[in-house]
Formats: sequence, C-alpha cells, structure tokens
Amino acid sequence: MSDTATLQSSLFSMQVPALYGEYLLVMDPDVTVSNDVTYAKKKVSDLVGSFPGKHSLPHISLINFSGNLLNEDRIINAIKLSLKGKVRTSFVWLEDYGCFPSSGTVYINPKPKSLFAEIQKAIYPALKLCSAIDKSAKMLFHKEPHITIARGMTKTNTEKIWSLFKDKKYENKFIADTLTLLRRDAEQDGLYKLVTHFKL
Repeated sequence: MSDTATLQSSLFSMQVPALYGEYLLVMDPDVTVSNDVTYAKKKVSDLVGSFPGKHSLPHISLINFSGNLLNEDRIINAIKLSLKGKVRTSFVWLEDYGCFPSSGTVYINPKPKSLFAEIQKAIYPALKLCSAIDKSAKMLFHKEPHITIARGMTKTNTEKIWSLFKDKKYENKFIADTLTLLRRDAEQDGLYKLVTHFKL
C-alpha cells in the first residue's frame, strides 16, 4: 500500500468528535406578561443603565443540557414522548418579585412550583437515556424557576434595583400550553436560537 493510501485510510478511520450544543428548555409567558417584564426591564435600565439579559425574551428556564447537533431529532423525539399524556395545559400564577442577592438577580415569582417539578420529572428519564445527550456534561435542572428581570448585577446595583421592586405588588397569570427548546452553538454568537415548540 502506498504512503498516500495509508494516510487516506488512517484519516477515514479516525474518530470524528461529535458537534455538541447547549440546549435550554423554557416556558414562555403570554404577550401580556411579556410586556410587563419588558416594562420592568426598562425601569431597571433607567436606574442602572445597561445590564446582562436586558434584551432577552421573558421566559422560565427549566432544563439546560448538552446535546449532539447531528442527532437533534432524537432529542426532540425524546422530549415529545416524555411529555405525552404526563404534562397537561395549566395556569401559571405570577405573584410579586424576588431577589437572589448572590447572583444579582431580580425576578418575578411563578407558581405553582409543583408544575415545573412535574415537567422536569417527566423529561429527565428520557433525556438520561437519549443517545444524543452528552453524558459527560452536567444536566442542570432549575430548582427555583422564575422570570428574570435583571441578572448579573453588582451588589450596589442589585440593592438599587431590589429597593425599587421589593415593596411592589404584582399579580398576573398565563396559560402554560407550550414549552420551547432553544439551542446555543459554541461556534456562533452565543445567542440562543429556536429549535422547536412542544404543545402540552
């Protein structure tokens, strides 16, 4: 066998690393709630200027995981099958504001917490068994689901923002009938892009 043939043979037998992306499963509020969150973000911007997540769309993060982009259809099917007949359309109630001082986050508090835990519990076994999931990467289940207004604030700015919201009352609700799967690719601009929606 010639040197050229040997080289070609070794190249084709090499293990090609799988291309992975970061996935995020979220619940999106309706337009009324989204408008309220956008208005709250504007109030924060007026108070402290630009901040991380200023332009992000309102959502409730549920699960983060790493998956193989070449087998994305397996991930979609795994989630779809895990939700079928187990999670149904429900109301999400929003009640007042909260703060995570350690991460500089101010948010709106959604209820019932049991709904989010039910979704995570239904999806976890399917994702764990899905061959397209990167088993070496940690799967993150958000234990305190919330709708972020501002995050990544300095201690000073967090105190300013929290003083604006801590005594304010907020009540609203929306029908949770859809989950959204987003993906962020390492090679791209770091922004999440829509993959698909799952009807409950």
